[in-house]
Amino acid sequence: MSAPLIVCSVLKDEDARTNLLYLNPHDAHSCVGSSGIVMLNDFLFTVSVNAGIKAGHVGMNSIQRRLLGLSTTTGSTVILRTPPQHIPAIAKMTLRVEHIVASKKGGTLDCMEFIGYFLAQFTGQCFRETQMLAVVLDSSLRLLVTVTQLNCDGLGDVGVLDPSTSLIVLATEKSEITLANVPDNQLDAQQPQLMQNFNLESLGIGGLRSEFAQVFRRAFASRLFPASYMKKLGVKHVKGVLLYGPPGTGKTLIARKIGEILNCHPPKIVNGPEVFNKFVGGTEENVRKLFLDAEAEDAAKGELSKLHLIIFDEFDAICKQRGAVRDSTGVNDNVVNQLLSKIDGVNSLNNVLLIGMTNRLDLIDEAILRPGRFEVHVEISLPNEEGREEIFRIHTRGMRENGVIGKDVDLAELAGMTKNYSGAEIEGVVRSAISNAFNKHIDLDHPTEVVNVRDVFVSRQDFLHAVEEVQPAFGKAKEECSNLKGDGIISYGKQWEGVESCCDRYVELLKGEGKRINLLSVLIEGLPSSGKSAVAAHLAERAEFPYVKVISSEGMVSYGELQKVNIIRKAFEDAYRSPASVIIIDDIERIIEFSHLGGRYSNAILQALLVLIKRPPPEGRKLLVIGTTALYEVLDSLEMVSCFSVKVALPGVPPEALPVIAHELGLPFATQADLYRCVDHLLPASMPMKQLLLVLEMSVEKGPDGKPVLTANTFEQALESVGVRRS
Repeated sequence: MSAPLIVCSVLKDEDARTNLLYLNPHDAHSCVGSSGIVMLNDFLFTVSVNAGIKAGHVGMNSIQRRLLGLSTTTGSTVILRTPPQHIPAIAKMTLRVEHIVASKKGGTLDCMEFIGYFLAQFTGQCFRETQMLAVVLDSSLRLLVTVTQLNCDGLGDVGVLDPSTSLIVLATEKSEITLANVPDNQLDAQQPQLMQNFNLESLGIGGLRSEFAQVFRRAFASRLFPASYMKKLGVKHVKGVLLYGPPGTGKTLIARKIGEILNCHPPKIVNGPEVFNKFVGGTEENVRKLFLDAEAEDAAKGELSKLHLIIFDEFDAICKQRGAVRDSTGVNDNVVNQLLSKIDGVNSLNNVLLIGMTNRLDLIDEAILRPGRFEVHVEISLPNEEGREEIFRIHTRGMRENGVIGKDVDLAELAGMTKNYSGAEIEGVVRSAISNAFNKHIDLDHPTEVVNVRDVFVSRQDFLHAVEEVQPAFGKAKEECSNLKGDGIISYGKQWEGVESCCDRYVELLKGEGKRINLLSVLIEGLPSSGKSAVAAHLAERAEFPYVKVISSEGMVSYGELQKVNIIRKAFEDAYRSPASVIIIDDIERIIEFSHLGGRYSNAILQALLVLIKRPPPEGRKLLVIGTTALYEVLDSLEMVSCFSVKVALPGVPPEALPVIAHELGLPFATQADLYRCVDHLLPASMPMKQLLLVLEMSVEKGPDGKPVLTANTFEQALESVGVRRS
């Protein structure tokens, strides 16, 4: 321990850069041991001898005085103490740099140059956390360095710097110093952890495991590896992910949950049209503003900046194909150009990840979809049975945990019943089931009566009613198929059995496991009113595919040619999204607007059908196309018959089938003589089914007991009314 020494300034500016204490030779001999190190307020300093320092004084620079809370003007004194005998080496030390003059901002610091200078200048000196020192590299960079973290080879919080010490350099945000040439070990040590531990089901994401795994593999995996390793590979991170698929399948949900999983800045969410501005240049400025924070952090921290996440909902509203919108402003084209320059331009950023969502991938400009931009395209399709069960588990978790769901509810059964339901539609089923349970306990005549909530349980029956109420957008066209079938199918004899066996064979050909056929098109031809539409609907039902779509001329009345083409195209595109689909094209000659007078037809609709009927569905999907026509020769001349894989000729009904058909309809003949006369003398050799059914209905009269019966006379009159005569 020394006698009190008076604090004074160092004599030269060069001495202020050494982080040494300066003593008079006489004081140094009496106060400092052989190590040349002294302890002052728990900090260790190396001592240098300078004859210019007065006896009884100790020379310090301004940073040392600030650290120790000393002043030369007030005559502060210090007592130098003997340091510990053993001081371990420093293994790793983190330094925070800023300008000595607080008002100064900016500048670039070469980390490798700084580390080399620091080791050369201060090796052998002792440091501890919170210690400050001055480092002057040149006239423009006069830095205040603070030790923020220190790891020694042994125990203790003080260590000595040696050439093998690993240094990490950080810059304070307010200094705005840009770090360049950052060493690999620092890049890896400072690389922020990108992802938190997560469980998809606990996040509320169900039925999207494979899609989420694909997004993770292609967009995030590279960001989990050390930055130094990625630098060696010379590979840039993925900057854009595009999620596309039908509405309600979970695109927005995935994007929102990605923001929760990642340790990134709070995501910026852009809802499509919000970008547009009525003022000239305002729209482009809105796009630029999205990247301002990322640009500022990239300029300040470079490769050490955190990830910035930008989410675009309804992405097709922002990035329409250039030239598709005809207006005088060209705003849509400018938005695409501005976004391209920000993502993949000259000064492109590596600390951004963009996620776009759309259900119209075909509307987006192709340049946006190229590698380096939105290069990862992930289809968020309808969930399979396992995924649907997982979604049901997520949405019924609260009910199961609180014991308000019936024991008879089997989620696996519900998943099997809800084919082609999206996640949003399954959520709707759960809501509907809950409302059904509520309804059983509410008296509409006395709605204010208090309900005992302990009695409210959601039962299996509530869920079954909910499944009936909530129909999927990509489900069966039950009402349209029911209209096509009318009173149903009547098995009237061998002719029908032959047609039905053909239908079964075709369905089995497409449905069979291991079959390589994924597209089958069937053309049903026959006379008008022969029941072609009913047979098509019957064939669709036998297939038991989850998605059935009917394209008919009745559904396109008042539409123009191009509108009809778009309706047909959309029907096929929707079918491709389902694992197995049926499309019924009813009355093809009416759809293509064929007319015998002048041989007129719509070539645009014809060409669309020619292309789409032959186009195979995506891999793993199956499609059954059923067409009906009463003008086979016309379609053959238009080269449309060749588009269909197989043809089914629907025969007329022979006279001997009349008793079976009348019995199925519950219409008995008054006498056997009436029946024989109708079969043997009145009916033609073949008659269309619908026409025969009409004749039977027209032939009904009341019998003696008041019940409906058929007679030969009324049957003959009905035949004459519809213009049928036996040849």
